[in-house]
Amino acid sequence: MPAYSKPTSYKSHNRRRIWAGYLFIMPAILGIFTFTLAPLLYSLYLSFTNWTVLAPKRWIGFANYKKIFTEDFFFVKSLKATAYYSIGSVIAIILFCFIIAMLLNSAGRAKAFFRAAFYLPTVIPVLAGAICWIWMFNVDFGIINYALGFLGIDKQTWVGAPSSVIPSLIIMAVWGAGNVIVIFMAGMQDVPRHLLEAVEIDGGGWWRKLRSVTIPLISPVIFYNIILAFINSLTAFTQTYVLGRSGGGPNDSALFYAFLIYREAFTYQNMGYACALAMVLFVIVAFFTYLLFKLSAVWVHYEGGGKG
Repeated sequence: MPAYSKPTSYKSHNRRRIWAGYLFIMPAILGIFTFTLAPLLYSLYLSFTNWTVLAPKRWIGFANYKKIFTEDFFFVKSLKATAYYSIGSVIAIILFCFIIAMLLNSAGRAKAFFRAAFYLPTVIPVLAGAICWIWMFNVDFGIINYALGFLGIDKQTWVGAPSSVIPSLIIMAVWGAGNVIVIFMAGMQDVPRHLLEAVEIDGGGWWRKLRSVTIPLISPVIFYNIILAFINSLTAFTQTYVLGRSGGGPNDSALFYAFLIYREAFTYQNMGYACALAMVLFVIVAFFTYLLFKLSAVWVHYEGGGKG
């Protein structure tokens, strides 16, 4: 018995649909290649050159990378400052936003108002918000120290001292994390009510409901916010840029890695060396993101009982 074959018209119609699909996604593919992959590959090439913009490119091989890991004092200093800021800001943002989201979910009629109030800083341009915070943190005439004076508390140095500049920047990061609060609220509202009622019937309190129901069910949301906050913290730039033209705060104690790249590229005109620094940052972000995804298999629970 001869095998059944689909009509030629059906095959041609199916082929046209496939090509139409490729045609519709072509703008996105071209955008990725033009604005992401091509600049990335060109930066990789520049990282092996000595290029100061005004002079021709000169191939120097791995000399830039050798200088980064063996000679550049600011490379190690910026890694320490970025790691301090990254760990502190991620922990502070996740804990603060999680607590605020829990409170707002039980706020009743005022929920919409407070949700908009906490989300509003996200709409404000990062540069404008950072400049306002630097003014408020001013040791002599900042409004924060002025308010502390009414409480009988001595003036704080905030961004004016190496020991307090990064904690001050972490406060700024928490203030601008309203989108994380909204995401947490959306995740908490999807927690089935009958599961929480079951814990209540068993005599469990708010802590038991939080530990046994809420956190496991919204663990994918927590993981998403951690990844988002982590990548944003590693690439933080504006916060240290507004501290001054030289950047980095007092004694370069807040010299973030992204600002180090900017300083080498646009202040010292060392474009090749800046590209090498950018490639190192790319590897660092990729490695730690991969590590977070691997560790998520232990505690992130998805629908259907599966883990990450």
